Amino acid sequence: MTKVRLKGLKIYARNGRWYAYVRETGQKLDGGFKGGKAEFLAHLATPAMLSAYSRAIDAQPIRSHGTFGSLIDFYKTKPKWLDLSPRTQADYEKALTFLEPTMDTPLVEIGPGDIAETRDRAVAAHYAKFANDCLSVLSAAFSAGREYGMVQTNPVTGIRRAKTSGSTKDANRRWTDKEWTSVIAIAPPHLVAVLGLARWAGLRGQDIAVIRWDALRDGALCVTARKNGVYGEIPVFPPLKEILEAETRETLTIAKSARRKPYPSENALRKAWHDFKKSKSYTTAVPTGADLTLHGLRVTYASWLRDLGFGKADIAAALLDKTDAMGGHYARGADKSRLWKRIAERGF
Repeated sequence: MTKVRLKGLKIYARNGRWYAYVRETGQKLDGGFKGGKAEFLAHLATPAMLSAYSRAIDAQPIRSHGTFGSLIDFYKTKPKWLDLSPRTQADYEKALTFLEPTMDTPLVEIGPGDIAETRDRAVAAHYAKFANDCLSVLSAAFSAGREYGMVQTNPVTGIRRAKTSGSTKDANRRWTDKEWTSVIAIAPPHLVAVLGLARWAGLRGQDIAVIRWDALRDGALCVTARKNGVYGEIPVFPPLKEILEAETRETLTIAKSARRKPYPSENALRKAWHDFKKSKSYTTAVPTGADLTLHGLRVTYASWLRDLGFGKADIAAALLDKTDAMGGHYARGADKSRLWKRIAERGF
């Protein structure tokens, strides 16, 4: 049987039905199909659907000037969108799909009340984090529009974010020493390096998933953070050195999946972590660890530096982070070599 691949489609299932949209235009190709995925893909390969696909893929979104849709199109041409990480763009695209029915709304008619109602609808239709993603992309778009004179105000300003379940203050809390010791002792081989890079280098998940062995030079990890482009040469401290020396170099990347292949994405890496957390060995060894996160190890790294007496500017530099908390800009690069030396002296 010939397989027909239709590019540029967003395909998903909800409540037992399958839907397909053209990503670029947001146009619905088909929706409400009942059956399995294979059946739906076969349905999309029928002559009628191929004809509909051709018409849809050739269509260009026509956004009337002064509408919300035209603001989104404009926003996507600016650095505020282009500089986002792939993961953030993907999250925002999902939010924009939800907002698609409002694209023809005149900008002059959109006020804070409309934003609050949109937030509430998003919570009801999905969940709080999704609603907050909607607020984030709306705020960014209106911010870009205000900067370039498309709108006078940002109606998202002052709108409270949706309240997520549980305490958001400790969503990525610091791990205790006992939790770390217990987890690393039972972690499966495909997660040991992941955990070590988060705990002893403070790397984000998106960097852990892609960092390669050739980034390890002269006892340091040479990293350019994907989130903000900040570069640093992070020393491989003794605990991380021990972990890396025990790793096999089967892949170009340091982190590798249970199949001994590079993680295809940060989401795949996170799924491996969540699957491990569901295991009986994990819940038995770490009874307090239901809320532990990989990003919490980055928090643990930062807290460890704080415990060693380092201030906010030094911690931000060590995390390859950007911050205005200390006021103005400072030359972090010039001081990093001395910073790493001080960390090694105090911590080991």
